[in-house]
This record gives sequence, structure tokens and C-alpha cells, in this order.
Amino acid sequence: MNVTDEQMAILEKFGFRIEGEQVKHFKMGIVREKEEFARISSREELQEYVKQLLRNQCLWKRQN
Repeated sequence: MNVTDEQMAILEKFGFRIEGEQVKHFKMGIVREKEEFARISSREELQEYVKQLLRNQCLWKRQN
């Protein structure tokens, strides 16, 4: 499953990069499989999903 140009633009807007089959956010230490993002077809849904990932990672880092 491939990430569309629109999905890639959204991911890059939030600081993610695609490397092979993985999507990475180096500053936040997030690594996920590309297909996880490719499944989300709605632009708004993808933005909300990405924001939630970032929020959760921030909360996790604060607690540890």
C-alpha cells in the first residue's frame, strides 16, 4: 500500500519523513509502518491521527 502525494504532504507538514516502508519523526522518536498512514484516505482524519500520535508521544516523554 502506497502513501499518496497528499498524504505525504500532510506527514511532512508535521515533521515526518518516509524511509522505505517506515514513516519516522526523528525529533519525537516515532517510527511506524507506512501502511498505517496509507489506510487513512480522508485528509482531515489523517491530520487528526498524526496530531494524536504527536500528543501521545509528548505525554509519554513527560512521564518518563
